[in-house]
Amino acid sequence: MNQYPVVYSKKAKKAVALVDKHLNELLDQMRQGKSENLIRYLEFSAKFHRYSFRNLLLALSQRRDISRLAGIRQWNTLGRRVRQGEKGIMIFAPMLCRPRSDSKSISGVEVDSIPHSEEEFEDSGEDDDNYEVKFRIVHVFDISQTDGDPIPDIIRANGDASMLLPAIESAIGENRIQVETVDDIPGNPSALGASYGGLIRVRSDLASANRFRTLVHEFAHEKRHWRKPGVSKTVNETEADATAFVVCRHFGMDCDTSDYLLLYDSSPQVLLERMEVIRFTACEIIRSIEAQLPTEEETEQYPMSWT
Repeated sequence: MNQYPVVYSKKAKKAVALVDKHLNELLDQMRQGKSENLIRYLEFSAKFHRYSFRNLLLALSQRRDISRLAGIRQWNTLGRRVRQGEKGIMIFAPMLCRPRSDSKSISGVEVDSIPHSEEEFEDSGEDDDNYEVKFRIVHVFDISQTDGDPIPDIIRANGDASMLLPAIESAIGENRIQVETVDDIPGNPSALGASYGGLIRVRSDLASANRFRTLVHEFAHEKRHWRKPGVSKTVNETEADATAFVVCRHFGMDCDTSDYLLLYDSSPQVLLERMEVIRFTACEIIRSIEAQLPTEEETEQYPMSWT
């Protein structure tokens, strides 16, 4: 996981201090057996899955009522304008820095900085082997700070996952993972599903919402835990369950909470790493599901019960 960048500005130092403050507050609450803020952060991860957990902490430390974030240029592209006098929300944005002989040196490293927003960086086609990743402070704005055209909502299931099931099963198949529907999970009759490394088994008696959540849970195991030896089963199960919570809430589905306090560790860095694993895995799964959903034209041609 990326550590904090070397800090050069007072603004960046302030941002790091805000993140550390809220991370330690969250850790103290978990130490006391309180999970309300932890679940709240997971809920916000469902809305802002493209933002790192560090940036989520940073944004919420400045404005508690955020609902949709974007930079000025992105809001302008969407037909909205930031109102005059509105204060921007600081986040860390990655930059790809390419060595150049004629560029200025920063701490002995010659760089040509190419700034990217967090979304743009994740999707950039640059050859990462030729660049160094650095971070800087940029400002984004919540939709409540803007005026203009209405923004269409994402497709949501509102508790009925029957229309999402083909998408999640196709996404799993795209990852060369087989799904088997069985009457019982071998060796664990109380389990709803199981991951075997290239194979997911899920019980046949599950309602659509429960089947969807179970598939996401096992998909998270397939993506992360078969490649991460040495971590306890308890932590793996809690990460997978929290990932399923974030994905389900992203698509507007009601979701019972589990004992996410099991993510607790005495180290703030370990907690940050675990929350980032959850956020990143949920982001991957959400993207893979959305890639399998029908386009607007297909939805109009074959009407379905999306809201």
